[in-house]
Amino acid sequence: MPHALPRADVMGRLAADNPWWADELARPFAADLPQRDHFAPFFELAADCALHRAVVLMGPRRVGKTVLLHQVVDTLLQQGAERRQILFATLDAPAYTGMELADFVELAAEMAGLDPNRPGWVIFDEIQYMADWERGLDTLAARWPALRCTVCGSAAPALRRMGDAEAAGRFAVYMLPPLSFAEFLRLSGGQRRDMKQLFTPERMDELNELLVRYMNFGGYPEAVVSERVRADMARFLRSEIIDRVLCSDMPGLYGISDVQELNRLLAVLALNSGREVTLEDLRGESGIAVNTLKRYLDYLEAAFLVVRLRRIDDAGRRFRRDRSFKVYLANPSMRTALFAPITGPDDPGLQPLLETAVVGQLLCSPALSRNTCYARWDGGEVALVGLHPVHGKPVLAFDIRWSDEGIAPSQKNGNGRCGAPAEPAVTTRAARKAAGNGNGAQLRPLFEFARRHNVRKSYVTTRTTFTVGVQGDTEFSYLPAGMLAFTLSSQAAERIFAKLVTADCG
Repeated sequence: MPHALPRADVMGRLAADNPWWADELARPFAADLPQRDHFAPFFELAADCALHRAVVLMGPRRVGKTVLLHQVVDTLLQQGAERRQILFATLDAPAYTGMELADFVELAAEMAGLDPNRPGWVIFDEIQYMADWERGLDTLAARWPALRCTVCGSAAPALRRMGDAEAAGRFAVYMLPPLSFAEFLRLSGGQRRDMKQLFTPERMDELNELLVRYMNFGGYPEAVVSERVRADMARFLRSEIIDRVLCSDMPGLYGISDVQELNRLLAVLALNSGREVTLEDLRGESGIAVNTLKRYLDYLEAAFLVVRLRRIDDAGRRFRRDRSFKVYLANPSMRTALFAPITGPDDPGLQPLLETAVVGQLLCSPALSRNTCYARWDGGEVALVGLHPVHGKPVLAFDIRWSDEGIAPSQKNGNGRCGAPAEPAVTTRAARKAAGNGNGAQLRPLFEFARRHNVRKSYVTTRTTFTVGVQGDTEFSYLPAGMLAFTLSSQAAERIFAKLVTADCG
């Protein structure tokens, strides 16, 4: 085993990473931190020794990947797993430089008595520090198929290649997105708050304030639970996320020499978040050549800093050459680091960030994130469109706005009640008909698009209003933006989408 450091030092580092080998009461440091909503499905995947493939955990920096791994270890211990059959290593430790992945298993077998021929769990954090780690994972799976291997890393672009590997059946990939609005509400006091009562006319001001807080710092668990981080959110985002990706990950992985140029592009994209742009538009605003822009956009998207949505026309067709696209910050909180926080519900900068926040919730749903685009044609636009995963026809449509204008007084706040966030209050039949027909020219493109494609479910966000309208076979839900953000980031979104797909809409 070639290695520069003394063997005793390496073994000492490994013992420190796995204190439960020697102490049956030892627990990982993050065991008691709040769990994300993703913990249960990820644990089910990572704990299953019957699946003879490595699990690759992907996601942006600082969204809780390392915490998730520690909680997997703790849960395995609490469920009675053999302590010496669990191996954990953080590969950025200097003691591990130059080691092969198989070396860790052999050391654990020597130190703790780990039996690699029986079911066990091998977990590697910061996998990007291991040279040729994809080959190492293949070697582990072939040599010791009884072991369940899980890896993750912060250098997201390196891990983004796993999309191809997953298609080839080599690895099982799990995407951990930024904190959703539903998770934010829970972690910031939702367990003490009556969530159902929050979605009532009397609590709309409180809901809107919470939505503003979420857009300012809600995407990162540390910012939600730590007042110290929130007090200096700009420094946290800049130093812990943006600078590390732009100044460390990108140059190291892609050999980018002009970091300032890349930084300038990110600032331009942040200013245009939620808007349709072209490469020529971005070239004019950033001064960066078009060919370089294409590469930079790929890098920034691979690093989970931005998201691009493709365009369809009013007939639901994709363009042969995608000259235009919508670009979004992957997390609206990044605007706080680049510019200034939203000061409140009346801040003029809220509207473009609102659509950014909604798109962020769609990323929390794998089914929706893979099938979301926008529609634009001469004379009309639909902000977001959900497509059927098989035949690609529209099944969902969204108009994102921060206003109650266009909703008739008889419709506002319906009958004053709202059962569940995914099912807004229904008014009288007359009001429901008015909701489908009485919103003027601003919503006409949405109505026409829904009618043309027989879209069964459409959403129009408001500031404080919730009601339901019907036009033909389409149900239009008018609901506060915070309510929609909660719905899309909860299991309700998966149920709604699955129901529409099962009905074979379109």
